[in-house]
Amino acid sequence: MSVSDSRRLDPEKLDPEALDAEAYHRVVGPALQVAADIAAKRGHPTLHDDMPAMLALVEMISHLAERYGADHPERVKDAEVLDNAATGACVMVFQQAEMPGDAIGQCLAALETAHRQLHEHEVLESARPFIAMAFSHLEDDERDAARHCLEQAGQRIVAEIENWQTQVH
Repeated sequence: MSVSDSRRLDPEKLDPEALDAEAYHRVVGPALQVAADIAAKRGHPTLHDDMPAMLALVEMISHLAERYGADHPERVKDAEVLDNAATGACVMVFQQAEMPGDAIGQCLAALETAHRQLHEHEVLESARPFIAMAFSHLEDDERDAARHCLEQAGQRIVAEIENWQTQVH
């Protein structure tokens, strides 16, 4: 769900499990776990109904995927699958919540629009160094340190989104 991606993805045609195991382990898994924990701490037993936490998930995976693709182009089997890793993760979250396909499509469109707006207003920039550091830790197989950095990034993203929302509305 990259910011520059203007095409709408059909959730029925997107396989959330298409990403290879190594890329999933470095890009999706850690961010998904952190985003779910953030949502739970915010009173949302499932991630799908916490929009700021879902946006944190999108941002963390998008940035991790960018870094993974740039640092390991030889390992990327399918660049389009990597580019759509955040969307695939969102589809997984929505499917796990047993949402119907049309609702998933609507939620993906809303997330894409919100993510684009957040980037246009530079709301998410302060979290990027934490995500970059998390990627470095993941590269060194320091999962606890990576998780800590992603927690910092996710919490910062959620706080920045909520702060921005109060200023806009």
